[in-house]
Amino acid sequence: GRRSAWVLTKDGKNFVAYDPRCTHLGCAISWKPERSQFLSPCHDGRFDIDGKVVSGPPPRALDHYETKVLSGVLYLGQLIKGETA
Repeated sequence: GRRSAWVLTKDGKNFVAYDPRCTHLGCAISWKPERSQFLSPCHDGRFDIDGKVVSGPPPRALDHYETKVLSGVLYLGQLIKGETA
């Protein structure tokens, strides 16, 4: 199936794929490069580049997908719940 995710890499080999929904009420998050943070606009939830809660009401870190690269293609696996804040 198809999924959407925010995908980050620091070295082009190892990837982190975050679920694009806030862990508070499921609002779509966006990346704010000037702050190096993810922002949930509905209740001002903020997450750092590692998916941890910085501020606002989210009860846990961003959920993320298992990732695997095969023949240059990134695959997303099971969704893993973020740690409680």
